[in-house]
This record gives sequence, structure tokens and C-alpha cells, in this order.
Amino acid sequence: MFRVVLRKEVVKPFKRKPYSSAEKEMNCRKVPSPCAGSFCYGNTLPSLFRFCLSISIWLLVLGESTVMASPETFKGPLKTRNQFPAFMMFINPMPASPVPLSEKEIRLSPAIDYSSVYVNQDSGNWEVLMDMELTVIDLMMAYGITKNLTLSFQPVFVHMSDGFMDNFLETYHDRLGVSNDGRENRPQDAFGYFISYDNQNWVTGKKEGLHPIDSLITAKYGLLRSSQSIPLDLSVAYNLKIPLGDPEYGFGSGEWDHGIHFLSRIHFDPVALYLNGGYNFLSDPETNGADIRVDDTISLFAGLEYGYSPDLSVIIQMNYVSSPFQDVEFSRFEAGGPALDMGFVYRVSRNTDVEFSFGEDLAAGSVPDFTFHLRVSYSLP
Repeated sequence: MFRVVLRKEVVKPFKRKPYSSAEKEMNCRKVPSPCAGSFCYGNTLPSLFRFCLSISIWLLVLGESTVMASPETFKGPLKTRNQFPAFMMFINPMPASPVPLSEKEIRLSPAIDYSSVYVNQDSGNWEVLMDMELTVIDLMMAYGITKNLTLSFQPVFVHMSDGFMDNFLETYHDRLGVSNDGRENRPQDAFGYFISYDNQNWVTGKKEGLHPIDSLITAKYGLLRSSQSIPLDLSVAYNLKIPLGDPEYGFGSGEWDHGIHFLSRIHFDPVALYLNGGYNFLSDPETNGADIRVDDTISLFAGLEYGYSPDLSVIIQMNYVSSPFQDVEFSRFEAGGPALDMGFVYRVSRNTDVEFSFGEDLAAGSVPDFTFHLRVSYSLP
């Protein structure tokens, strides 16, 4: 008779010796970064994208029941735009729905945005300092000329200031494990804004006061309206930038710019997907000495809207504008930047919607560190 004896072996768990500060820094540098020359992200950037993906999935499963939404129920996208100061002087269209207004409908959509920006770079040809917090006021108004044609005017004003959030941002970046991009090397909450090229001054910023910046006139024409068989809306928009801002202070380029954009929305209740793209024709800006040459830019946009209820939509979206600047060797000017916005639109009454969002810079590009956005839209039948 054979006896089988099972002997249990206890395996002690392996304990890794904690990394020293020098080893942590070395491990971070082993990961190639698209932002080389500014700071090292390590694994933080992929974590941000995973977080955004998780948020998107969460929006889709939000709520216990599915809300069947008609095309008229969708309220997106969030009407935000990139508030990066050096881009504000060029054509900078915001995301828009492809659906035109009803004939003779008037829509007033005032908005206020609050952003923080910090850039301090010297790449040889370019020397740039942007250390500010800015408030942007948008007084957009639109009119439905016909059932397919909508004309809008978007006067915009900006207030640049020292701000008050430097200490909070340093703590926030430390918690995320990312660099503060040198912000700690300047006095806290101190305004600074200038841009020079080839040792010639181009922009000298001006703080305090409310100043007009270059604004847009847009004509949008509906090409296709959704139906039960084809749940797709499609339109084309022409943008004309009016030079209302003072070029000396970076509030405008002093020139007229043009853009052509295609807007689309496909919806499968209770979700709508927005995909927009366009090309912007830019003119070289007026300067007092610096010889600034700019390239045309492209605009790309994708947004996802979840109709949580007939009155409430939750939206996550990504907006990208390429950089117009040439001969740049640092990412904050060269790469453009993807801006992530997350927020909601709530219908207060039959004619009134309120939207709120938070915007974040994903890749240390040409985007503010953050943007808070609030807009109220009121329709006159």
C-alpha cells in the first residue's frame, strides 16, 4: 500500500527595496517622451488616456435605464475653444453642431472661460514667456436665415491677470507626479507675457482691463439632415476672422483669416458622435519688427454625447488645432495640442440651456493647463 504525502511549502513574498529619489528620476528618464526638452512625463500620460477612456465608458453606462432620444434632444457639442494666448490672434473655431437653427430663430449664447497658462522657453530663435491667468468673455449670437443656413457673430473679449492659483497648481502637479514645468522658478502669481523672434520683439502682453480680440463671423449650411434610415447630420461652415484686437499686445494678428470646416453628427440613441475637420488659411501677422511667418493650420474634433435624460446630456470631447509657428524647437509652440473637455449641457427651460465643462492639457502642448467653461444659450422663436 502506497501513501502519498502532500507537503505544503510556504513561499515568502518578495519585497522590493524602495527606490531612492535618484533611481525614480532615472526610471522616469528611461521612457522616451514626446515632450523632450521640457519635462519627462514617465507613465503619467498613458494613465491620463486610460482615465479618459474610463470616463467615456462610464458615460455610456451611466444611469439605470436607456433614454430614447430624438435628434432634437441632443445638445452638444460643448462650445469651448483653445484659449492658448498665442493662438487667440489667429482663426480658432470652436466645436459646433452640424444642425442649423430653425428659420428666423435667434440664439444668444454668452460664455465665460477661466484658464491658466505657463510657458517659459528659449529655443534660440524664439523666446517666449506666458505666465498668467485669463478670463475670456464670448458674446456669441446666431440667426437662422433659412432652414438650412445659419449666420453667427462671435465677439470675444479677454482679461489677463497675475492670477491666484500658482500654489494650487504646484500641489496639483505634485499629486499627479508630473513636473511643474519650471513654474516654481518664478514669483508666485506674477504676470508675464512676451514673445520675441530672432531677438526682435513681437508681443508685449498687457494685464488688467477688458480688451477685444480677433472675432469670428461664421456661415453654416446644412447639407444633410438625419432621418430614420440615415441617422447622420452633415453641414459645411465658412469662418471669417475679423481683426479687432491690438497686435502689439497679442490680442490679434491685424489680418483677416479664413477657414472652411465640415461638421458631422451620427446618433444611435442615446449616444451621438461628433466628428469635425477643417483647414484654416492664415495671414502673416502685423509686427513692429519681428519677421513672423506662419503656416496654415488644420482643425480636428471628436466628441461623444450621452443623453442621460431629455434635459441632461453628458459630453466628453477632444479638440485639436495644429501650430502655425515655424522654426520652433519646443513642444508648447511646435506641436499644437489636444485639449480634453468634459462636461454637461442642461436644459433649464424650453428655450434655455446651460453648459459647464472642465478642460485639461493632455500632452504639454499649445493648450492652457486647465480651463473652466460656462455658457448659457437662449433661443428666441
